[in-house]
Amino acid sequence: MKKLLLFIIGGITFSVASRAQFSEFQNNIGTSPFTLSSDNNTFQIGGRVSFYYQNRFLKSNEDNLKHNGFDVKDADLNFLGKTANKFTYEFHLSVIDLATAAATGNTANPANPGIKAAYLQYTGFPVYIKFGYDKLPFSQGSLSEVYGTPMWSHANLYGGDLFARRDIGLTLQSRLWKNRINLYGGIYSGMGENFFEYGNDASGRFEYVARAEFCYPGKMKYHVIDEENSPVLQFRVAANARYEDKTQPNAGNVLTSYPDMPGAYGIRMLNGKRGVYGGDAVVKYRGISATFETDIVRMQPASINDPLYNTSSTTLNGKYVNAGGYCAGLNYNWEALHSVFSVMYEDFNANDLAVNSSSSHMSGEQAWLYLGYAYKVNGFNSVFKAEYYRPAIESASLNPLKYYGQIRIGYQVVF
Repeated sequence: MKKLLLFIIGGITFSVASRAQFSEFQNNIGTSPFTLSSDNNTFQIGGRVSFYYQNRFLKSNEDNLKHNGFDVKDADLNFLGKTANKFTYEFHLSVIDLATAAATGNTANPANPGIKAAYLQYTGFPVYIKFGYDKLPFSQGSLSEVYGTPMWSHANLYGGDLFARRDIGLTLQSRLWKNRINLYGGIYSGMGENFFEYGNDASGRFEYVARAEFCYPGKMKYHVIDEENSPVLQFRVAANARYEDKTQPNAGNVLTSYPDMPGAYGIRMLNGKRGVYGGDAVVKYRGISATFETDIVRMQPASINDPLYNTSSTTLNGKYVNAGGYCAGLNYNWEALHSVFSVMYEDFNANDLAVNSSSSHMSGEQAWLYLGYAYKVNGFNSVFKAEYYRPAIESASLNPLKYYGQIRIGYQVVF
């Protein structure tokens, strides 16, 4: 049924597209070569294609090279539109991820979801109203498009393992003081990218998300690279929070029915209450940009025997499990060389009650160093990208790694 719904949405989009064209969306890089227009209605079709070669530097006792070789990162189509009566809409799908999902049976990989947007928004009121499936107004790193950077993937902190990046629901947005203050709030299914796979869970409860931003001298797009070489200092600071209670109504309705819902660390969704809060900032000036984000996850599993407690006593854990950390980055856009250089560092703890680690660090702690370079043939619309990252701190209890570094080199085209 959900697959049928997706095809219906796509059909409606194409039907409207025959009478419309849209020229600019907040996070779109470049303009579409295919457009249709009629009066004040606008429509465009765009997309991106990218591929890379990946090589992992394995530890001495490892010999499985299955992750070394070529891979397709993106093969996307994006349909964007705006009507004369103040409606905007988007339908964004990843052909390669849909094909992978069909082959593997996993339709909701949070890092590479087959459906990336399917929504309708009304902008005729002071408060914009959006209904449908899209990125949640939470986390600067999640909202920023990775294809607009030298990196090939988002940081672990906001890449989808700690919280869902997309969901279906209702979003309200208000802009104040010449767009310097931007407020967002919404209610969502709480199932994230897995909604198309499982629908709603047995609790029947929503997830609530809110975000507040202050920008100066005006509203900023979610592009972390200063491609404009801003002659005036620009910055944005923001705070956001989200909360859900997914306590299941009885023992027969457990989240083990959704094997890929909890994510890599078992905290993306749980049988119980969960709150995530954090803040972020970006500064741009003369080609230099700096970013910072911190996110904290506070969880209260419904059962004292939940594996997240790691057999700890209630005296020790206080009936709570915590996770989260920070990520900081520095970028330089050297326009004369058509080049962008990036460095990023992240540190987070996936479970403060994790045990059995032989390291001197907290058992659930991990840290990563990222280095990125991009040579822009035509901005990030046609660009060569190279990324290297390595673990600085490895969690032997939660994420034992078989490699000590990885490099990805490839090309990207956005149209």
